[in-house]
Amino acid sequence: MTNSIDAAYLERVAEQAVGHYGWLLIAAFVALMGKDVLAKFIAGLLVFWGSSFRNDEILYISGRQARVIRMGITSTTFQMSDRSSTMVVPNCQLKELTIERRLPINGGDCYLPKGSELSATKVELIEDE
Repeated sequence: MTNSIDAAYLERVAEQAVGHYGWLLIAAFVALMGKDVLAKFIAGLLVFWGSSFRNDEILYISGRQARVIRMGITSTTFQMSDRSSTMVVPNCQLKELTIERRLPINGGDCYLPKGSELSATKVELIEDE
């Protein structure tokens, strides 16, 4: 009996505080604020479950060599080899990055050199006789 009195009293106090239909305003505000959070969480889940790259895979992000360290539900962590730093990217922003995968050509050399292999290239001129 005490619980029903307390609930009725709290309901009456809330109704007086925000008016008869004020709760609709509060519910709409909470729904608008939660919409972005829910959309980002769903985008993160889609990347987490449907991603085409794995942990410890070497990728190129905007031309910079990176290793996938950890793929989480909300973010992915990359180890950038050129600066020896880590980069944490929210999964909902991965679609905005230019991400390339190193592909061997018929088991041969990769099409992009690794960051540690960059050096001067020897150029030879061949003259026609």
